[in-house]
Amino acid sequence: MLRCLILFSWLVFAATAKSQHTQIMEFSSPFVDYATILVNSPQEVIDKLSNDVPNKNQPDIIHTQHHLFLSRAYYNLAYPQKSLNHARTALNFVSEKQQPWLYHNCKIAESDALELIGNPAQAMEGVNSAVVWAKRNQQSKLYLQALYSRGIIQTSLPNYVAALNDFQQAYSLASNDPNELSKAHVASMLAQVYEYRREYDLAIPFYEEAVTAHRLNGADLELSIALYGLGRANRGIDKLELGKAQLRESLQLAEKIDDLQGVGYALKELASIDIQEENYLEAEIKLKKAASIFEQADNPQMNFILNMLLTELALDTKKIAEAEIFFQQATTLFNRNSMLIHASDYDVLQARLLYEQAQFKVAYETLKQAFENHKEQQNSESTRQLHQLRSGFEMQLTQQENAVLSQKNSLQRLQLKDKKNQNVQLFLSTAFATIVCGLLGIIVFRNKAHKRNLVKLATRDDLTGLYNRRHTLTLLEQQMLLSNRYGNSLCIAMLDLDFFKEINDSYGHVAGDKVLQEFALLCKQNLRESDVIGRIGGEEFLLILSHTNSIDGFKVADSLRTKMSTLSHKVGLPECKVTLSIGIVEYSPNDSIENFMLLADTALYRAKNNGRDQVVVYERDSSSETSS
Repeated sequence: MLRCLILFSWLVFAATAKSQHTQIMEFSSPFVDYATILVNSPQEVIDKLSNDVPNKNQPDIIHTQHHLFLSRAYYNLAYPQKSLNHARTALNFVSEKQQPWLYHNCKIAESDALELIGNPAQAMEGVNSAVVWAKRNQQSKLYLQALYSRGIIQTSLPNYVAALNDFQQAYSLASNDPNELSKAHVASMLAQVYEYRREYDLAIPFYEEAVTAHRLNGADLELSIALYGLGRANRGIDKLELGKAQLRESLQLAEKIDDLQGVGYALKELASIDIQEENYLEAEIKLKKAASIFEQADNPQMNFILNMLLTELALDTKKIAEAEIFFQQATTLFNRNSMLIHASDYDVLQARLLYEQAQFKVAYETLKQAFENHKEQQNSESTRQLHQLRSGFEMQLTQQENAVLSQKNSLQRLQLKDKKNQNVQLFLSTAFATIVCGLLGIIVFRNKAHKRNLVKLATRDDLTGLYNRRHTLTLLEQQMLLSNRYGNSLCIAMLDLDFFKEINDSYGHVAGDKVLQEFALLCKQNLRESDVIGRIGGEEFLLILSHTNSIDGFKVADSLRTKMSTLSHKVGLPECKVTLSIGIVEYSPNDSIENFMLLADTALYRAKNNGRDQVVVYERDSSSETSS
C-alpha cells in the first residue's frame, strides 16, 4: 500500500468571495490560514474545524471549504473512510458550473481518498477531469496537484510508466517552497515508483533528496514518511542495518508527533525484518500493535497486508492452522481488481500455504498461475529491466512446462503398456508434483534461510536472543554519531544482575541460564520500541536510550528494576530474590565510546556499593548521583 502525503498547492490569499455566485480561485479566511498548517499539523486543523462548524445560514462555499479541509486533514493522518465521507459531503455543497475551481479541488480530495481506501480505478475519473480543467484554464498549482494525485493513483493500478510520466511533469513544475507541493514531495513519489519496480538504486537518490529537504525544513511528518521509504529501499539492496536505523528513526518521529498511522507503517516494516531475521516473538508484538492501529483507522489495504505478514509468520513458525486463519482474513479483504499491486504476493503466499498443507499439485498450479499473471502485468512496461524480468519469468515457465510435458509423455507410455495400473499412475503424478514443489521451495527459501542464519549468528546472543556485545557497540557508535550530528539526547545504562554467581553456585548453571533468558524477555516486553539492549558480559547488559535525557532515562531504568520482583517466580525459584543494579550516564559530545561506557560503569559500581537493587545516574557537574 502506498503511504504518502498529499499536499495542497493552493495559493495563499485572504480574499473572500463577495457572493455565492462569484467564482473563486483561492480559499477564503480562515481556510487560507489552515492551508499553511495542514501539512505538519493535520490534527490541529481537525480540532479547529470541529470547534467552528458553520451554521445552516452560512453560504455553501463556507460549508464546502469546511468539509474539504477536514477531508484533507484526515487523509494526511491516513484515515481514508473519514476523508472520503467529508470529500463527498463537500461535493454536495458545490457544483462544477458555479464553482469549477473549488469543485475540482473537492474531486481531487475524493480521488485521493478512494485510492487510499483501495479503489484506484474508481478514483481516475475525478482526477482526470481536474487535470484537463486545470490545464485548459492555466491554473498551474491545481494542475500540479492533479498530476501528483494522478501519479499516485497510476502507481496503485499499477501503471508505472504513466505514473512516472505524471511525477516527472510534476517535479519540473514544483518549487522548493516547503509550504507548497515541493520538489521534495514529488521526489518521494518518484522514489516510490522505482521502489515498487524493485529498482532500489534508482529510488534511493530521490528518497535522500526528500529526507535532506524535510530535515532542513523541520518537517517531521514528511521526514518520517521519507525515512520510511528510504529504509525500505536500503533493505532492498541488502543494507539491512542501515535500513533498520532509518525505519527506527521514522518510528521515533511518528511517535513524537503522535502520527499513529506512521507508527503502524514503521512497526509493520520492522516486523517484516524481524521475520526475515527469525526474531518471531518481536515480529508478533510489532504486528499486533500495527494491526490495532490500522483497525481503528478502517484501512482495508493495510489490514490485508498485516494479515499476509501474520500468515508468513505463522508459516515460518510451523503454526499451519493459525496461518490458514490469517490467510482467510486476508482473502476477505483482497480485491484482485483494485489490489493488482499485491496480487503476486498473495498468490505466492497461497502456494506456500498449500505446500505446507501437503497439497502439492494445487500448490504447483497456483504458483505457475502466479508466474503467468505476473508476466502479463509486466508486459505493459517498456523499460529494459522489466523486459529482463519478463524474459526471466518466461524462461522459468518454459522450463516448468517442458518438465510437465516430459512427465506427461512418460505417463502416456506407461498407460499404453498397462492401462489397468491406475494406482501407479496416480503415484507417479503425485510424486512428480511433490518433487517440482520441493525443488521450487528449496530454490526460493534456501538462500533466504541461509542469509537469516548468518545475520543472526553475527548479531545475536545465543542464550538470550538479545544483541551480542559486538553488535551492541556498533549500534552505540551509530547513535553517538546521530547525537553529534543532530543534537539529540542520548543515554546509556549499564545493567548487572545482583549476586548472579551465587545463583549459579546454589541452584546450578541451568537455573542461571533460565534467569538470563527470563530477564531478556522482561526487557523485550517492557522497554520502548526505540530502545536497544544487548548482552555484553555474563550477567552484564548495555541499554541504549536514544532521544532520551538522564531524567527520562532514570524513569525507564527504574521502571524495569521494579518489575524484577516477578522474575524469581517465573524461573521457579520463589525463595531466591533476583535484583538489578543500574548505572546511567547522559552522552556528551566530547565522549569517546570507551569513556562513555566507563562513566556508566562508574555509576553501576556506585549502585553496587550503595547496597544494590537501585539506579544511579552519573552527574558530570557534581560529585553526587541520583539514585533510587
